Amino acid sequence: MVIDTSSNFEVIHGLLDIIMVKVGADFTKRDYKLVEDNKDPRFFPTRGFSVLLKGKKIGSVGVLHPEVLGNFELKYPVSAIELEFDVMFEHFKE
Repeated sequence: MVIDTSSNFEVIHGLLDIIMVKVGADFTKRDYKLVEDNKDPRFFPTRGFSVLLKGKKIGSVGVLHPEVLGNFELKYPVSAIELEFDVMFEHFKE
């Protein structure tokens, strides 16, 4: 999670890229991708994404919805990432 005066989504996206490289996934080969997910209420509309690895959803990433920020009394935009590490490590074993 990143909290700052701006959402800093690029920081979270960069972290995701580094993690994927470490487990052997290659963005240029389409091993993993981000797919817009407007149904996840945690994230601001058009700023939430499902993380897919080899076509399987392994997590979510995005900018938290203002209602979520209010529920936790956060005063600044927040970008967050949630990943299923077990699935990622299975990819690493392949």
